[in-house]
Order: sequence, then structure tokens, then C-alpha cells
Amino acid sequence: MGNCSPSPRRGRPDPTSSPSPRRTGSSGGGNSATTVSPYALARSPSVSVSVDPDGDAAAEGDKDGVVRVYGSDGCPVAWRLRVALLYKAAAPLHFTPSEAAPLGRPVLRLSAADPELCGTADELLRHVDARFEGKPSVAPPPPRPATRASLAAAAAEEVAQMVRLQHRSAERHLEGVAAMLAEMVKKGGKKAAGKGRTVAVEGAEVRRLGKWYGDAMEVMLEHARMEERVLFPDIQRASFPGVCDKVQEQHGKHLPMMNGIKEDIKTLLTLELGSPLFHEVLVNLAVRLKALQDHTKEHFKEEEKDMLPRLESVRRMQREEGSVADKSNSGWASEVMDTMEMTHSKLFPFFMTGLMPQEAMRYLDLVCRCTKNTRHLVSMLRSLAERLEDANPSIIHNNPTRLYEHLLVKSP
Repeated sequence: MGNCSPSPRRGRPDPTSSPSPRRTGSSGGGNSATTVSPYALARSPSVSVSVDPDGDAAAEGDKDGVVRVYGSDGCPVAWRLRVALLYKAAAPLHFTPSEAAPLGRPVLRLSAADPELCGTADELLRHVDARFEGKPSVAPPPPRPATRASLAAAAAEEVAQMVRLQHRSAERHLEGVAAMLAEMVKKGGKKAAGKGRTVAVEGAEVRRLGKWYGDAMEVMLEHARMEERVLFPDIQRASFPGVCDKVQEQHGKHLPMMNGIKEDIKTLLTLELGSPLFHEVLVNLAVRLKALQDHTKEHFKEEEKDMLPRLESVRRMQREEGSVADKSNSGWASEVMDTMEMTHSKLFPFFMTGLMPQEAMRYLDLVCRCTKNTRHLVSMLRSLAERLEDANPSIIHNNPTRLYEHLLVKSP
């Protein structure tokens, strides 16, 4: 993302200076900006903004609570700011694609009373954190001074964090599918008041259930393939063969369970809605899904306990073999990310809706540091921003899988 990390623009304050937790710098006349609550954007109207040839913004109907981002539509920093602000304030913001900004670099304006800010992604995100207090924190922590001994630990922790967050997303999506299925079971046996008939599950619900479960299954299978291709071979060579043998055996047991549930959902689509057979298959499906949930949680727990703590030793082995240069500290995490092509392209918004906001911001930081293809990174951030703009504060902040269920209902 270095290609979109500019030096401060002439005439504007230096964004490298940390802003006050409650006020930002003033522009021109010396008036300080007012404090804005974390949910200010939810109450702020979108306004029309024009950009002059020099890249300066002129707003019509400006109000202090509106945050604006100006930048090239192909700049990953601009899109990262947009996503971070959506997670931070849980409401749409005003984004103006503007090639007029110098070299396509993004400009952030936190309110009408504030100056326009230009800087690196981390600098701009720190300004956002200072203005909008509270969780999630969108700026990554400052990097620690690197030593040769700490590089292996840092690389291992990047990979371990990526694996743990992938686990959390998969677990929550399975929980969301199970909750939706439980509601369908309940609805299938409930009598409508005063009508004496069964309230049948709608066909659209079954299709949404199949879509949700199918996406979760794709992410879980790709995650397992990533471990088997990228992590297990080196763990085996580092003299930890027993751990991999056990995990791979569990992968083999989960596949028939996942395929069986997928087939049951297909069967539901062929049955008469609300019929006794339909309800019986629905109940059996709920039992099988609960078993998959239990096995998956136990499997992830064992991986995080037995496998992830060994990654630092694996990385040290790689360095001793001379296959890793100190300057490529994020290379291992990049390899992990590149292996999960479907999850980080078509299914990226789905995957991210399984994470709580603070988890999502940690994963987004990993994505931005480890994705070398700028066009692909912009595509990922854009797809996520478009999904978040369809949500609301309570869903994003309190229950991530409710966000996906909400978006499923809105899907055609």
C-alpha cells in the first residue's frame, strides 16, 4: 500500500503528529473541531461535494458530523479508510472518488471545521481513532523494533492470528446457520393463530439456508486445504508429525459430515414445504448440523492449542535453512493468504461478516499488509464496503452473523 502513502500536502497540518483524543487540529482561523460521538455518522446526512482542479473540496450544506474521504477509486488507502470508518461509526460516510487529488492520493476530512488531512494509511487511521473514541480501534499498533530473534516470532504470530480469525469466522457462520435452521424447525410445527393450519417454511428461506451453509462450507474446505498445503509440510519437517497426522485425520472425518448436510439441504428443496416429511428432514438436519458444530469447535481448539504454538519453531527452522530473508517478514502470511483464493475474492464480504468489528480490523490489517496485488486488494475492500453500507450500527457491532442474514434477505 506504499504507492498511496503520501507526504503531507503543503499548507495542511502534519498528520504524523498524534491528534488529541477529543480534538483535532484547526484550520485557518484557529477554531477547534467539536467532539463527535462514535455514532455521529448515523445521524449525519449525505451532502453534495465538489472538488476543484487543485484537489480542494467545496461542500454544500456541510455539517460537523459528516466525515469525507476524497481519493482515487483505485487507491487501496482510500478504500481502507472507507471500510474502517464504516466499522468505526457503523454508518455510511460520504466518499468522493477524485482523480483531482495529487497523484490520486486520499484526503480525509473528519468534519467541516477540520482541515483536510493527507498521510499514510496508519497516520490517517490514528486520526480516526482519536476523533471517534471507543471500539473498534481501526489503526494497527505501532511496529516494535525488529531483531533477528523477534522476526521469527512476529512472522509466526501473523500466521497464527490469521488462522485463529479464520476459525472464528467459520464458527460464527455455523452458529448463524444453526440459528436459522432452529427457527425454521420451530416455524414448521407452529400453528397459525385462529387458522388451524401449519405455518410452512417458505422456499426462499430454504434457498437462503443453502446459500449460507454452502459459503461457510467453501471457506472451511479452503482453510483446511491451506493448512495441508502450506503449514503441515513444514510442521512435519520440524519434527512435529503427530500433530499433523491427527489434524488431517479430523479433516477427513469432517468432509463426509459437511457433504451430508449439503445433500440434506438439497433434499429439502425437492420436498413439499410444510409436509411431515419436510419437517422430519428439517429436524434431522438440525441434529447433524449440531454434531458438525461440536466437532468443528473441538477441532479448532485442538489446532490452536497443539499446532499454532509450534509455528515459531517452524519459522526458525525455515530461517536456518536459508529459505527466508529477514526483509520478507510477512511472506509467510502472504503465502497463507494467497492459498485461500476463493475466500479472499468472491467470498471475502461473507467471510468478514463472521468477525466482530475488532477482529475484522485485525484481519483487514493483515490483508492490507500481505496482499501484493493492488488491484485485487481494492476489489476486496470495495466489495466489503458495499456490504457494510447496507447494514446498520446494531447489527455490525453486536452480532456479525445477523449482518449476513440481513444481507441474505436483501439479496435477489
